[in-house]
Amino acid sequence: MARAPNPLPDALTHAVLSTQELLAAGVSRSRLRRDDLRPLAPGFWVREDRELTEREIVAALCRKDPRAFAAGLTAARLWCFPLPGVLDEQVIEAPRQSRVVNGRVIHRPAGNSSVDGRIHMARPDTQRRESALLRWSRVRCDVVSLEDRRGRAPTVRLMSRLRTFLDLGAVLTVDALVAIGDHLVRRPRPEFEGRAVPYFTTNELMAAVQAYDRRGARRLREAVALVRMSSDSSPETALRLAMVAAGLPEPLANAAAQQEVEGGRLIDLGEPDLRWPQWKIALEHDGPTHLDRKQQAKDVARGDRRREAGWVELRTTSDDLPWGCLRAVRKVRRELQRRGWSLDPV
Repeated sequence: MARAPNPLPDALTHAVLSTQELLAAGVSRSRLRRDDLRPLAPGFWVREDRELTEREIVAALCRKDPRAFAAGLTAARLWCFPLPGVLDEQVIEAPRQSRVVNGRVIHRPAGNSSVDGRIHMARPDTQRRESALLRWSRVRCDVVSLEDRRGRAPTVRLMSRLRTFLDLGAVLTVDALVAIGDHLVRRPRPEFEGRAVPYFTTNELMAAVQAYDRRGARRLREAVALVRMSSDSSPETALRLAMVAAGLPEPLANAAAQQEVEGGRLIDLGEPDLRWPQWKIALEHDGPTHLDRKQQAKDVARGDRRREAGWVELRTTSDDLPWGCLRAVRKVRRELQRRGWSLDPV
């Protein structure tokens, strides 16, 4: 039976460690070959007794190279931007995109329209050698440190939120950029987020894209024109954009509403995810938080108040979002028409 390896020094707490860190802590090269460590990329090792995250990988790269920082989609994930589909999933292993061309291994994806799925790092001067897991760029920009207030995640360096958003104009669709723009300008909820003001105003975002002249600039300008400060989630953004694209009236998003009823009494209608006040239609998108029993009770009471005030409440789930939110659009169009809306008003 193989003897268990000696414990690593207590000072080595990170999930990802460089060879340099291990050797400096007194770990021998032969110790690196034991089964509680595995190679991640040239010069880096993963501890099997720690959770591996993309942030841990970026932190190890930043510790080894003081001028390195996360860029592009990697920075977007670290900033918790709402990204579409698989782009929102953290990268902890090399994607299957490498290929051999004329006897040379190429790690970048084939085709100009393909998105590079590797961890994206950058430096302001010389560009480092790429690997199947790591993409390196040479970028000059402001770099910030992202710390975890609770001390549960390592500090990383990355592009600013604004520069990250601008760089994504080269790789994301207009709708995906609108979702991120909505996230950046939306009104935060202090009781849950610990902040009281948006990351940016809509005017600040517009000024930034107007001054931006790199790849994706036109797409960014088109997206920011569609950004609204009241969307609370990317599904709400997708629903709003789908309604407008289908020729329906643009709804108000997350705006407090009241309705006066007989006797002059005001009924609190809450803040519908989307609403069409002229036709007294409210739409609520049920995400994961609506599975909570207390939240469900609140939802039922709110729906009762809206019906008492003469409103109709429509509800959508993730099943209504595919194919350009087709099912949701049909629901709303049907109810708008039932309440007198016409695509071609007389």
